[in-house]
Amino acid sequence: LLAHFARRRLGRRAAAAPASRPGRPLGEAAMVGVAALAAAHAQRRLAAPDAMSEAAAILLPALVYGLAYVALRLAQSAVAGDPTAPRRWAPVALDVAGWALGALLAGVAGTLGWGRTWPLLAAFALLAAEAARVAILRGASDERASDLERLQHAHQRILAETSGKAGIAGQILIECANVVPFHTFQLELVDGGKRRSFTAGPQRMLVEGTPSPPPVPPMLPGIHRSARWRVIEHRLTSKDPAVGVLGVLRLWCDPRRLKADDEALLASLVPHMASSLDRARLDREARLDPLTELPVRRVLDGRLQLVFRQARDEGKPLAVILCDIDHFKRINDTWGHDAGDEALRRVARVLDGTRREGDLCCRYGGEEFTLLLESTGGDAALHLAERLRAAVEALDFAYGGEPIPLTLSAGVASHPELFVTTASELLLLADEALYAAKEGGRNRVLLHLGRGRFRDPSGRAYPRQASAPSPQLPRIFG
Repeated sequence: LLAHFARRRLGRRAAAAPASRPGRPLGEAAMVGVAALAAAHAQRRLAAPDAMSEAAAILLPALVYGLAYVALRLAQSAVAGDPTAPRRWAPVALDVAGWALGALLAGVAGTLGWGRTWPLLAAFALLAAEAARVAILRGASDERASDLERLQHAHQRILAETSGKAGIAGQILIECANVVPFHTFQLELVDGGKRRSFTAGPQRMLVEGTPSPPPVPPMLPGIHRSARWRVIEHRLTSKDPAVGVLGVLRLWCDPRRLKADDEALLASLVPHMASSLDRARLDREARLDPLTELPVRRVLDGRLQLVFRQARDEGKPLAVILCDIDHFKRINDTWGHDAGDEALRRVARVLDGTRREGDLCCRYGGEEFTLLLESTGGDAALHLAERLRAAVEALDFAYGGEPIPLTLSAGVASHPELFVTTASELLLLADEALYAAKEGGRNRVLLHLGRGRFRDPSGRAYPRQASAPSPQLPRIFG
């Protein structure tokens, strides 16, 4: 019975413990020593005059010693998580050793009497309890080491995730699922007074919306007491006091499934979640224009270089649209800079809302905007630019109760219709087309055809326009 109990405890810990370096159980040497002494004593007491009985009495201690040693070594390797250990034979070896030791004790009891056998049986019981205690402690130590290692990797993964708020929310969901057995997940993000909520249910599918957990936790298999939701809530706070709370994490958990240290492990992840959101906020502020909330020119330059190399290597078309608000200086001078800022915001919303999915719309500088169109030829880009121009012209824009007309001019350049060797040359040709549209009367879009020729969406060709004036060197002599 003692061997069976030890086998069950050791087998359970072996199945749950992660791989670690094998160690020697504390009770192994003592247990084997006691078994050898008991076998030797039984040999002397059971010694018979015939050779067969004497040989059996000599082989019995060696057999018992070997079985006990092999059983304990297999159990030790299984508990330590040794992948090379034959785990299927460890419980069998323990059982065989237990039966052999029990038979030895029965023989000793039959010879010496049960009065002298009880101390030996008590010694075996203490050694079996010591072996089980060591196995339990080793399993708990391995679990703690595994938790620490898992948390360290989780910290690194959360901090490395910078692919937007949805990507960070997905990574936080995964790490929370690895630490706490929750039913419903919610991450509510706060950004400039705006709130954005991500939620997930038992299937761990992240969606944007509000959570809707059931009124009470679902029933568990078997007989269990009823329970109410344990809602774990943590505020994710920025290191910048001026920013304050970045978001709120909420987990609806069944208290019957929670372990004692689950909430402590989750709390150790909270600072890293807040740091990840803080980095995403700073990255967003560095990439987006605060007035129009469009990507800045730095983002366009990096994306354009990459996309141009891919289009050139793969032979795919690429187009650039450069837009400019007509008479923007007049708006600032007549109605003030507040009106000009509002005009920029309205035009930016139109451009960003009218563009196709996958296109990049940036604020190029001042009143200029740029659209980068991948896998798009010149004609398709020209017609898209015409739709953008018409949408801006149709804006009902007023400031201080006074209507302000808004129009847009745009220049389009595409590769490989135009022979360019760098992305900067493509942007320069789009700027030439924009200048030609301005010179042609504004509120129009033109496609650069090369050699100073341009075309509008109706097919009308425009001759070479006067190029933009280049700076003149000062005359020093005569």
